[in-house]
Amino acid sequence: MIKFFRKIRQNLLSENKFSKYLIYAIGEIILVVIGILIALQINNWNENRKARLTEVTKLNKLLEDLKLDSIAFDSNLKVLSEINSLHQQLYNIGYKNSNEPLTENPRSIRRYVTFEAPSLKTSSLLVSQLNNETIRKELIDYNEDLNLGVIEMNEFISIVKDKIRPYLGLKEAYNLESQFETLDADKVNMISKEDLIKISKNTDFQQILFEANFKLKSNINGIKNRSLTLNNSLRNLIETELKAY
Repeated sequence: MIKFFRKIRQNLLSENKFSKYLIYAIGEIILVVIGILIALQINNWNENRKARLTEVTKLNKLLEDLKLDSIAFDSNLKVLSEINSLHQQLYNIGYKNSNEPLTENPRSIRRYVTFEAPSLKTSSLLVSQLNNETIRKELIDYNEDLNLGVIEMNEFISIVKDKIRPYLGLKEAYNLESQFETLDADKVNMISKEDLIKISKNTDFQQILFEANFKLKSNINGIKNRSLTLNNSLRNLIETELKAY
Protein backbone atom coordinates (compact mmCIF):
# COMPACT_ATOMS: atom_id res chain seq x y z
CA MET A 1 0.00 0.00 0.00
CA ILE A 2 2.84 2.38 0.85
CA LYS A 3 4.60 1.54 -2.47
CA PHE A 4 1.33 2.25 -4.29
CA PHE A 5 1.07 5.76 -2.84
CA ARG A 6 4.76 6.42 -3.42
CA LYS A 7 4.35 5.48 -7.08
CA ILE A 8 1.45 7.90 -7.49
CA ARG A 9 3.51 10.73 -5.97
CA GLN A 10 6.45 10.00 -8.26
CA ASN A 11 4.22 9.95 -11.36
CA LEU A 12 2.62 13.26 -10.48
CA LEU A 13 5.99 14.89 -9.86
CA SER A 14 7.53 13.47 -13.05
CA GLU A 15 4.58 14.76 -15.07
CA ASN A 16 5.01 18.19 -13.45
CA LYS A 17 1.41 18.19 -12.27
CA PHE A 18 2.04 20.16 -9.11
CA SER A 19 -1.59 21.15 -8.46
CA LYS A 20 -2.75 17.55 -8.66
CA TYR A 21 0.17 16.51 -6.48
CA LEU A 22 -0.80 19.12 -3.89
CA ILE A 23 -4.37 17.85 -3.84
CA TYR A 24 -3.11 14.32 -3.54
CA ALA A 25 -0.71 15.27 -0.71
CA ILE A 26 -3.55 16.94 1.20
CA GLY A 27 -5.72 13.86 0.69
CA GLU A 28 -2.94 11.62 1.92
CA ILE A 29 -2.52 13.78 5.02
CA ILE A 30 -6.27 13.58 5.66
CA LEU A 31 -6.14 9.78 5.34
CA VAL A 32 -3.25 9.62 7.80
CA VAL A 33 -5.12 11.84 10.26
CA ILE A 34 -8.26 9.71 9.87
CA GLY A 35 -6.17 6.61 10.49
CA ILE A 36 -4.69 8.12 13.64
CA LEU A 37 -8.13 9.15 14.89
CA ILE A 38 -9.50 5.67 14.26
CA ALA A 39 -6.55 4.14 16.11
CA LEU A 40 -7.08 6.52 19.03
CA GLN A 41 -10.79 5.72 19.06
CA ILE A 42 -10.07 1.99 19.13
CA ASN A 43 -7.54 2.50 21.93
CA ASN A 44 -10.04 4.59 23.91
CA TRP A 45 -12.70 1.95 23.39
CA ASN A 46 -10.36 -0.73 24.67
CA GLU A 47 -9.40 1.38 27.69
CA ASN A 48 -13.06 2.13 28.46
CA ARG A 49 -13.88 -1.55 28.12
CA LYS A 50 -11.12 -2.46 30.58
CA ALA A 51 -12.33 0.25 32.97
CA ARG A 52 -15.90 -1.06 32.76
CA LEU A 53 -14.74 -4.60 33.47
CA THR A 54 -12.73 -3.37 36.46
CA GLU A 55 -15.74 -1.40 37.69
CA VAL A 56 -17.98 -4.45 37.35
CA THR A 57 -15.52 -6.57 39.34
CA LYS A 58 -15.39 -3.99 42.13
CA LEU A 59 -19.16 -3.56 42.22
CA ASN A 60 -19.71 -7.33 42.34
CA LYS A 61 -17.25 -7.65 45.23
CA LEU A 62 -18.92 -4.79 47.08
CA LEU A 63 -22.35 -6.30 46.46
CA GLU A 64 -21.25 -9.64 47.94
CA ASP A 65 -19.82 -7.88 51.01
CA LEU A 66 -23.05 -5.93 51.46
CA LYS A 67 -25.02 -9.18 51.39
CA LEU A 68 -22.72 -10.57 54.08
CA ASP A 69 -23.24 -7.35 56.06
CA SER A 70 -26.99 -7.90 55.93
CA ILE A 71 -26.59 -11.44 57.26
CA ALA A 72 -24.36 -10.14 60.07
CA PHE A 73 -26.93 -7.45 60.94
CA ASP A 74 -29.72 -10.04 61.18
CA SER A 75 -27.56 -12.30 63.34
CA ASN A 76 -26.63 -9.44 65.67
CA LEU A 77 -30.24 -8.32 65.94
CA LYS A 78 -31.28 -11.79 67.03
CA VAL A 79 -28.73 -11.88 69.86
CA LEU A 80 -29.34 -8.27 70.91
CA SER A 81 -33.10 -8.87 70.98
CA GLU A 82 -32.59 -11.84 73.32
CA ILE A 83 -30.45 -9.70 75.64
CA ASN A 84 -33.03 -6.92 75.52
CA SER A 85 -35.78 -9.39 76.42
CA LEU A 86 -33.78 -10.46 79.48
CA HIS A 87 -33.23 -6.81 80.44
CA GLN A 88 -36.97 -6.18 80.19
CA GLN A 89 -37.79 -9.16 82.40
CA LEU A 90 -35.21 -8.11 84.99
CA TYR A 91 -36.73 -4.64 85.02
CA ASN A 92 -40.24 -6.04 85.48
CA ILE A 93 -39.17 -8.44 88.22
CA GLY A 94 -36.61 -6.30 90.02
CA TYR A 95 -38.03 -2.79 89.72
CA LYS A 96 -41.76 -3.35 89.12
CA ASN A 97 -41.94 -6.32 91.53
CA SER A 98 -43.61 -8.49 88.91
CA ASN A 99 -44.20 -12.16 89.75
CA GLU A 100 -43.56 -13.29 86.19
CA PRO A 101 -41.04 -16.13 85.82
CA LEU A 102 -37.64 -15.45 84.34
CA THR A 103 -37.86 -17.30 81.03
CA GLU A 104 -34.74 -15.94 79.32
CA ASN A 105 -31.31 -17.53 79.73
CA PRO A 106 -29.63 -15.72 82.66
CA ARG A 107 -26.23 -16.15 80.95
CA SER A 108 -27.35 -13.54 78.42
CA ILE A 109 -26.74 -10.83 81.03
CA ARG A 110 -22.99 -11.28 80.34
CA ARG A 111 -23.39 -11.50 76.58
CA TYR A 112 -22.55 -9.05 73.81
CA VAL A 113 -21.82 -9.17 70.08
CA THR A 114 -18.99 -7.67 68.09
CA PHE A 115 -19.81 -5.33 65.23
CA GLU A 116 -17.84 -6.63 62.24
CA ALA A 117 -19.26 -5.72 58.83
CA PRO A 118 -17.35 -7.54 56.05
CA SER A 119 -17.61 -4.54 53.71
CA LEU A 120 -15.93 -2.19 56.19
CA LYS A 121 -12.50 -3.56 55.25
CA THR A 122 -12.81 -2.89 51.53
CA SER A 123 -15.53 -0.27 51.01
CA SER A 124 -13.41 2.62 52.29
CA LEU A 125 -10.84 1.86 49.57
CA LEU A 126 -13.50 1.69 46.86
CA VAL A 127 -14.96 5.12 47.58
CA SER A 128 -12.29 6.89 45.52
CA GLN A 129 -12.21 4.22 42.79
CA LEU A 130 -15.84 3.90 41.70
CA ASN A 131 -17.09 5.96 38.77
CA ASN A 132 -20.77 6.17 39.71
CA GLU A 133 -21.12 9.32 41.82
CA THR A 134 -24.46 8.28 43.36
CA ILE A 135 -23.01 4.97 44.54
CA ARG A 136 -19.92 6.74 45.89
CA LYS A 137 -22.03 9.15 47.95
CA GLU A 138 -24.21 6.37 49.38
CA LEU A 139 -21.14 4.29 50.12
CA ILE A 140 -19.65 7.20 52.08
CA ASP A 141 -22.88 7.47 54.13
CA TYR A 142 -22.88 3.72 54.65
CA ASN A 143 -19.26 3.68 55.85
CA GLU A 144 -19.97 6.50 58.28
CA ASP A 145 -22.91 4.51 59.65
CA LEU A 146 -20.76 1.39 60.04
CA ASN A 147 -18.15 3.35 61.97
CA LEU A 148 -20.89 4.81 64.17
CA GLY A 149 -22.20 1.28 64.74
CA VAL A 150 -18.76 0.15 65.88
CA ILE A 151 -18.61 3.01 68.39
CA GLU A 152 -22.10 2.28 69.75
CA MET A 153 -21.42 -1.45 70.05
CA ASN A 154 -18.10 -0.86 71.82
CA GLU A 155 -19.89 1.36 74.33
CA PHE A 156 -22.31 -1.47 75.12
CA ILE A 157 -19.48 -4.02 75.29
CA SER A 158 -17.61 -1.77 77.71
CA ILE A 159 -20.59 -1.71 80.10
CA VAL A 160 -20.92 -5.49 80.00
CA LYS A 161 -17.20 -6.08 80.55
CA ASP A 162 -16.44 -3.31 83.01
CA LYS A 163 -19.65 -3.10 85.03
CA ILE A 164 -22.04 -6.03 84.70
CA ARG A 165 -19.53 -8.88 84.84
CA PRO A 166 -17.54 -7.48 87.80
CA TYR A 167 -20.79 -6.72 89.64
CA LEU A 168 -21.95 -10.32 89.30
CA GLY A 169 -18.60 -11.47 90.64
CA LEU A 170 -18.81 -9.13 93.66
CA LYS A 171 -22.28 -10.50 94.42
CA GLU A 172 -20.91 -14.07 94.16
CA ALA A 173 -23.47 -14.90 91.49
CA TYR A 174 -21.22 -17.22 89.49
CA ASN A 175 -21.66 -20.97 89.93
CA LEU A 176 -18.12 -22.32 90.29
CA GLU A 177 -19.19 -25.97 90.67
CA SER A 178 -21.12 -25.91 87.41
CA GLN A 179 -18.24 -24.20 85.61
CA PHE A 180 -15.52 -26.62 86.75
CA GLU A 181 -17.48 -29.87 87.04
CA THR A 182 -19.57 -29.75 83.86
CA LEU A 183 -17.71 -31.06 80.82
CA ASP A 184 -20.12 -29.66 78.21
CA ALA A 185 -19.60 -25.88 78.10
CA ASP A 186 -23.10 -25.34 76.66
CA LYS A 187 -24.63 -26.95 79.74
CA VAL A 188 -22.77 -24.88 82.30
CA ASN A 189 -25.26 -23.25 84.68
CA MET A 190 -23.12 -20.14 85.05
CA ILE A 191 -25.73 -18.02 86.81
CA SER A 192 -28.89 -19.32 88.37
CA LYS A 193 -32.21 -17.64 87.65
CA GLU A 194 -32.84 -17.32 91.38
CA ASP A 195 -29.58 -15.43 91.97
CA LEU A 196 -30.16 -13.11 89.03
CA ILE A 197 -33.70 -12.36 90.20
CA LYS A 198 -32.34 -11.49 93.65
CA ILE A 199 -29.67 -9.21 92.14
CA SER A 200 -32.24 -7.49 89.92
CA LYS A 201 -33.87 -6.03 93.03
CA ASN A 202 -30.71 -4.13 94.01
CA THR A 203 -30.91 -0.44 93.14
CA ASP A 204 -27.23 -0.25 92.18
CA PHE A 205 -27.72 -3.09 89.69
CA GLN A 206 -30.85 -1.40 88.34
CA GLN A 207 -28.78 1.69 87.53
CA ILE A 208 -26.22 -0.43 85.65
CA LEU A 209 -29.08 -2.20 83.86
CA PHE A 210 -30.47 1.16 82.77
CA GLU A 211 -27.17 2.21 81.23
CA ALA A 212 -26.65 -1.16 79.54
CA ASN A 213 -30.15 -1.24 78.09
CA PHE A 214 -29.85 2.36 76.87
CA LYS A 215 -26.78 1.44 74.81
CA LEU A 216 -28.31 -1.88 73.79
CA LYS A 217 -31.44 -0.28 72.33
CA SER A 218 -29.30 2.34 70.62
CA ASN A 219 -27.54 -0.52 68.82
CA ILE A 220 -30.80 -2.27 67.93
CA ASN A 221 -32.40 0.92 66.59
CA GLY A 222 -29.23 1.81 64.69
CA ILE A 223 -29.17 -1.52 62.88
CA LYS A 224 -32.90 -1.52 62.14
CA ASN A 225 -33.38 2.12 61.18
CA ARG A 226 -30.02 3.04 59.68
CA SER A 227 -27.73 0.18 58.75
CA LEU A 228 -30.22 -2.15 57.11
CA THR A 229 -31.93 0.71 55.28
CA LEU A 230 -28.64 2.04 53.88
CA ASN A 231 -27.52 -1.48 53.07
CA ASN A 232 -30.65 -2.27 51.05
CA SER A 233 -30.54 1.08 49.23
CA LEU A 234 -26.89 0.65 48.27
CA ARG A 235 -27.43 -2.91 47.09
CA ASN A 236 -30.33 -1.82 44.88
CA LEU A 237 -28.21 0.94 43.36
CA ILE A 238 -25.37 -1.44 42.58
CA GLU A 239 -27.68 -4.09 41.10
CA THR A 240 -29.25 -1.44 38.85
CA GLU A 241 -25.81 -0.21 37.78
CA LEU A 242 -24.63 -3.75 36.99
CA LYS A 243 -27.66 -4.37 34.79
CA ALA A 244 -26.68 -1.34 32.72
CA TYR A 245 -23.28 -2.82 31.82
